[in-house]
Amino acid sequence: MEKELFGLLGVIVGFVLNLIYGTWGKRNQKKQEQYYLAVVVTLQLDRFFDNAVKLCSDNGMKDEHGDYCPSVPYPELELPGSEVNWRCLPQNVMKDILWMPETIREALLVIDSIREHRAERPDFDEFYEARQYEFAKIALTANELSSKLRKIVALPDRIVGDQFFKPLEFLSNKVMEIEKVRNDREQYDRIIAEQLSGLSPISD
Repeated sequence: MEKELFGLLGVIVGFVLNLIYGTWGKRNQKKQEQYYLAVVVTLQLDRFFDNAVKLCSDNGMKDEHGDYCPSVPYPELELPGSEVNWRCLPQNVMKDILWMPETIREALLVIDSIREHRAERPDFDEFYEARQYEFAKIALTANELSSKLRKIVALPDRIVGDQFFKPLEFLSNKVMEIEKVRNDREQYDRIIAEQLSGLSPISD
């Protein structure tokens, strides 16, 4: 009877130890997957951010026809695919990162529409305004997501800019400046429209 009791106790202890080890192993694996994913994705987000900052300073260069053409290409965001475990991240962070390519795609559609229907040669001012506005916003989001990933896995904070140039401040100011320009433009257009609507038709 005593041997059977010890045998049963051994089975129970073994089961509990296996359960604890299995739980610890899964938790450790999740941390390793999180760390690897965070390193890979922060590199891409930071690269996107840096290239977007360059774009937001681009007002084009004159070509042989006198038109201003972009001198800085659109920044690209290359996220890893199914080879990594995206589900190891908190859901809100995972969702926001995976939605970034769609946000970029929608921004490009807006920019292309403005270039086609509103921007005028040779400066294409509203086109460059749209490029800078859309990608300044996306760059700020990319930096925010990079910071969140770093905190999740305890990566060191990234030093953005220096005493001579502060990219985050530059982008935030860019967004505010363009929003003010657009608000002033809309107000001006509204006043002109009201004035025109108040004119009496010329009678024969």
